[in-house]
Amino acid sequence: MSRIARNLDAAKALFALLLIFALTLCACISSEEAGTAKKSGAPVTSQTISDSVRARVDSLMRADSARAKRAGFTSQHDTLVASVVKTSRSSSRSIKPIERPANPAYTVQVGAFARTNHALQAQKLARERCGDLPIFNYFEPYDKLYRVRVGKFDTRQQADSLRKWMTMQFPNEYTDSWINYISK
Repeated sequence: MSRIARNLDAAKALFALLLIFALTLCACISSEEAGTAKKSGAPVTSQTISDSVRARVDSLMRADSARAKRAGFTSQHDTLVASVVKTSRSSSRSIKPIERPANPAYTVQVGAFARTNHALQAQKLARERCGDLPIFNYFEPYDKLYRVRVGKFDTRQQADSLRKWMTMQFPNEYTDSWINYISK
């Protein structure tokens, strides 16, 4: 047997082993057959795929089939497109009850930030724009957020007029601001 024929036979054998290995890895079973620990009885939903993804999968299947035919193998493809659905774990943390003061003062909260530097930037910007009003940067240890608040008013209407002024003067920065209450 010539050296070229032996190399061709070795390449065919290697391709056959790789094909068997790939098919073994790609074997698919449904989640119900897998015996998941939690059976809800709800139907398994599928996600629609775009035409471009479907075209790419078909292209890969045709190329794979052509390679297999050139090597002297025939195969049949069964393709399953799946997606991972992330489920949220139930939080063991209870929700802190809202405690409204008996006689609250009202303020405009311009943001709540997890990072100190973001809260300080928002506080600095608010001080530049509303310098005559008190600016509060309050850290809430329960949810670990820095709350940046502007002004301290006796009535909700006064706080709302400030919020409206801020959204008109700076529409890109304060559109998500809201009125909150604090202790006097």
